Amino acid sequence: MVLLVWGIRMAKVKDKDDREWKATACILCTLNCGVKVQLNDLGTEIIRTKGDENHPASLGYLCNKASRLNFYQNREDRLLSPMKRNADGGYDPIDWDTAISEIAAKLGGIRDEFGGDKIFYYGGGGQGNHLPGAYAGTTLSSLGVQYRSNALAQEKTGEFWVAQRMVGGYNHADFEHAQVVLFLGKNPWQSHGFHRARAEIREMAKDPNRTLIVLDPKRTETADLADIHLPVKVGRDAWLLAGMVATIVQESLQDEDWLAEHTTGVEAVIDVFEHIDIADCAVKSGIDEAIIRSTARTIAGASSVAVFEDLGTQMNRHSTLVSYLQRLTWMLTGNFAKRGTAYTANGLGNIGSGTEGGKSPVLGGRIIAGIIPAAIIPDEILAGHPKSYRAMIIESANPVHSLPDSSKWRKAMRALDCSVVIDIAMTESAREADYVLPATTQYEKAEATFFNFEFPENYFHVRAPLFTPPEGVLDEAEIHARIATALGAILEGIEEELNTALTRPWPRGFEEFCFQKTQ
Repeated sequence: MVLLVWGIRMAKVKDKDDREWKATACILCTLNCGVKVQLNDLGTEIIRTKGDENHPASLGYLCNKASRLNFYQNREDRLLSPMKRNADGGYDPIDWDTAISEIAAKLGGIRDEFGGDKIFYYGGGGQGNHLPGAYAGTTLSSLGVQYRSNALAQEKTGEFWVAQRMVGGYNHADFEHAQVVLFLGKNPWQSHGFHRARAEIREMAKDPNRTLIVLDPKRTETADLADIHLPVKVGRDAWLLAGMVATIVQESLQDEDWLAEHTTGVEAVIDVFEHIDIADCAVKSGIDEAIIRSTARTIAGASSVAVFEDLGTQMNRHSTLVSYLQRLTWMLTGNFAKRGTAYTANGLGNIGSGTEGGKSPVLGGRIIAGIIPAAIIPDEILAGHPKSYRAMIIESANPVHSLPDSSKWRKAMRALDCSVVIDIAMTESAREADYVLPATTQYEKAEATFFNFEFPENYFHVRAPLFTPPEGVLDEAEIHARIATALGAILEGIEEELNTALTRPWPRGFEEFCFQKTQ
């Protein structure tokens, strides 16, 4: 694995109108493509955007979402002062010292009387805004917080659970070099999911030696370019995939040598699929048996196979089973840990963190990747149980808007003894909170990207701020430091010691090392 640190040094390039192009990243999906932007004369608005051809991962590629970055930076509902709910249900601006002292007193009181496990944390950084999740650790450890969740709990934990047990961790795939690519409930022409998606899809479609397969009830833009489109009946993905796996097993298309060397317990799996009725799978999935069999043969006969499942299946029926079955198609055929296949990603930080294993305290929801199932959080609050959550911190997230049953979420937030939202705007969730703390945007502070799934080279993008933050807002690092200080969790004098350490020279050769490829 190769790691490149990108973004610390950025060349200043001038356009013909003499405006400087500033290098940064798009923050509107997990890829965080490199972009260059021009600012207005006041340095307050993004007026032009283009792909950064020098970015080692995106190579100048950019989709149309990046053209909307200024609407994120300069939104009408931007918060510029801490807010506190008043007796009438509205909000009044308060100063930072008052906000921090009151929040620390209320959360600290809940911790001391009921325990830190009664304080729930939701969120922890948006796309390309990942450092707040680390900064929050200071507050969470000070309060003894044990339970948390985020948007991944809405659809991704089933896949996480399966991947952990099958290959030891979350896996991605090398789509750029695969002979056969299968997109499952995914339309990367619109949603991307890997770098230079549209360019790569065009290359797949044009290459006669490659096969693009799309499993989707809808004829999407990606399906239009596919060699094989499997318009499965809605919610019947599991039967289609089971028929494909059964074909591999019953026609003896599996890679016996690879399985013998790399797997355990495969005999029991083979036995199950020896007895699957492929014709029945065809009827239930709506895909002709001959097509199911021929597609399975295409996968089994390929030198490399890469599969990408996404929300189309993960927000549908039998999603965890689908995550298992699709992995069987490429694991039984030996398509793992080699060029053009799946690999286990080793990121710089966990996708999910917190309490591992176990169940939620009230309803017993399974905790996967350290996160509570998002849909049961309001029920756990409203249950009136001795273990119900009594306070919540929501950061860079908007569960009232993005999760099921908004009305129940509103009721649950009002039932809490204390609720705090840290965000840049007065979101739907903020309008239900007791306190709202305004943070800097992702372009007003130094930031980094932790979704590092590139293969075989891996890039870690550190980027400098583009704008000076307005008065009244604070970086998340400062917000959490102030809360922890008010809780008495930060030792006196530690800030001075850290600042002194920062003034010391770096070890000889360290700066040069950061900009070299290291094997």
